[in-house]
Amino acid sequence: MSSNYFSSVNNKKWSLRAIEERKVNKLIQDLEISDFLARFVSSRNIEIDKAEDFINPSIRKQLPSPLLLKDMTLAINRISKAFTNNENIAIFGDYDVDGATSSAVLYKSFKLFGNEPIIYIPDRLKEGYGPNIKALKKLKEEGIDLVVTVDCGMTSFKELDYAKNINLDVIVVDHHAPEAKLPDAIAVINPNRIDDNTGLGMLAAVGVSFMLVGALKSKLIEINYINENNAPNLSFLLDLVALGTICDVVPLIGANRALVKQGLRVMSKKQNNGINALFEVSEIEEIPSVFHAGFLLGPRINAGGRVGQPSLGAKLLTTDNKNEAREISYHLNCLNEERKKLEADVLYEAKTLALSFESNEILVLSKKNWHIGVIGIVASRIVELYNKPTIIITEDGKNSKGSGRSVSGKDIGKLITSAKQSDIIFNGGGHPMACGLTMDETKINDLRQFLNKNNKSKNRDNKTIYWVDLAISVSGAIPDLIKQLKLAEPFGSGNPEPKFIIKNVNLFNSKIVGENHVKCTLTDSSNSRIDAIAFRCIGTPLGKSLLNNYNAHVIGKLKLSEWNGRERLQMHIDDVIEL
Repeated sequence: MSSNYFSSVNNKKWSLRAIEERKVNKLIQDLEISDFLARFVSSRNIEIDKAEDFINPSIRKQLPSPLLLKDMTLAINRISKAFTNNENIAIFGDYDVDGATSSAVLYKSFKLFGNEPIIYIPDRLKEGYGPNIKALKKLKEEGIDLVVTVDCGMTSFKELDYAKNINLDVIVVDHHAPEAKLPDAIAVINPNRIDDNTGLGMLAAVGVSFMLVGALKSKLIEINYINENNAPNLSFLLDLVALGTICDVVPLIGANRALVKQGLRVMSKKQNNGINALFEVSEIEEIPSVFHAGFLLGPRINAGGRVGQPSLGAKLLTTDNKNEAREISYHLNCLNEERKKLEADVLYEAKTLALSFESNEILVLSKKNWHIGVIGIVASRIVELYNKPTIIITEDGKNSKGSGRSVSGKDIGKLITSAKQSDIIFNGGGHPMACGLTMDETKINDLRQFLNKNNKSKNRDNKTIYWVDLAISVSGAIPDLIKQLKLAEPFGSGNPEPKFIIKNVNLFNSKIVGENHVKCTLTDSSNSRIDAIAFRCIGTPLGKSLLNNYNAHVIGKLKLSEWNGRERLQMHIDDVIEL
């Protein structure tokens, strides 16, 4: 399998990564790690001289001086001036988790430094994404002197021109793919700027915000606004940084690995009232993980911006009142249940519509009255089904809104920026894995044609190659082996959970569990057994295949659980190669 590609029941091309024995031996010797972990690191094509940083990521080593970011000095000079002159500051955040956590990082640190700002989160339905003229006018009338946008602002050219005309200073803190032209602001801090050489393009906005408050702290000490001996240690903010980074699905590589790994440790200390309340309402008792942040906490924070009050997420993450945090978390939990129902309705219609465009490399699906708050989630679900970049658009004349998600190797943010530059959409942008847009519904088919024309696959059969990290036997799938991979965490975008192949197994005892999952047992020639499950597969080729007892190569992830005091492994099946 290392030199050939195998087609699966899901019509994917799989191949086992090649591993250099010389590299494995070198990693074992230099890092004193197990053979199994060394093989995994080698399978990820991590260079030997970078392997230690991968296994032991350090914020100190992997985050350079914040002042190296373009416009950072301009930004902290203006903010420190606002502090010394006792000016009024507003933080203008996006309504997603990255926006909420970025807003919270700035709010909590600014307040500690001596200037309590206000937070403004726009209404998704009434105001849309990013700064808008009405909101900026309102902030100016309320006496705001300085606005700091977080996770938005890169394409708000008209809006920031208006702010300048009314003498409202704006600093942009963002990470979305920029255009060649930058908005006219006091400072534009974005590691993805064309002229930024820090190599920190993987950061979410919350990571950039954390660097900003670090630089600001040093500046305020320098001008004797705060005392160095009493200055707060900002590491307490890392739980927010980890949460926003994970939920924005930016790659967990480089500096992000260090921020998330340390941030999850801080999260486990339960210092943030809002995060703790979410753990309670989500009934999470384990040590915080990427899964908890991304799939349990994140959706609840997002629910406020999707179907409720957009400011709830930021309010939850900044409150010092435990009772208030508990009340907000329960409200968000209810909104999340409402969101699930809306999502199910839109997903059903989108799946039906997708059948008409299966031959497209990028799916662009649209319909009137799709709830704007769930189209991003539905796009993610369609990506899971088709393994293709997907944009879901709710048709509303010239104010049609779209949200997209992508797959590894397909930069959807760059494609949307190109579509804007080609006058197909009014506004839009994003990063490699996600995007947002506003357009005229009459041009939706033009967008569909443009994206597919500009995204021709390099593979002759138009199939992405999917990689398996390691081959393992049923008898070799023991808890201790998987525990060794703890050092390779955090897993997520850019560093996905390891995928294993167990060859030549017999699948038996297959049965449907829950509404649409299939559970079965795997055994091989050693007569060892391992339980396995495939989630949400009923009605798919994988689900139909698993309900038959047969021999196959099985591909999936290995999960460790505890039952009655005993540890055991279960395989979560992603795909099957029939023999």
